[in-house]
Amino acid sequence: MSDNKSDLIQQVITSLEADLDVLRKAAQETHSNSTDEQSKAEGKYDTRGLEASYLAEAQAGKVLQLEDHLRKLKQLDGNDYDDSAPIASGSMVILSSSDDDYGYMLLPAGGGMTLLSQGLEFTVVTPDSPIGSLILGKHVGNTIDHPQYGNTFISDLW
Repeated sequence: MSDNKSDLIQQVITSLEADLDVLRKAAQETHSNSTDEQSKAEGKYDTRGLEASYLAEAQAGKVLQLEDHLRKLKQLDGNDYDDSAPIASGSMVILSSSDDDYGYMLLPAGGGMTLLSQGLEFTVVTPDSPIGSLILGKHVGNTIDHPQYGNTFISDLW
């Protein structure tokens, strides 16, 4: 499974790198617009330039955040986890309820992405997400109260 997990992590990295390219271009364009001659205030209540500079600053912060997340993703080795190990970043987890099984991959970024592995669908969750915070540090056999599916137990980890 290790090679497959590494491939899944690489899929997330590739997707986020594409997002980062788009975000960088948007941040550069917004910055250019905020310092452009046309952004100068034409009156006391004209705040276009100020608003554009706030947006540029926020976008630049988002770029830095995404770069940090990508650095963390690239540090994951894709190794499988022993069933006795606690769930940590890079873990692939199966939660089982009386109705079905649900796959999650705990990663520092890429939340909401869906990945396929061995015929199972895995949703990427981050440690800050409701499900990510529920499973982080838990072990196979632990029961959790899943916000959508109710009482579930951790049936597998790799």
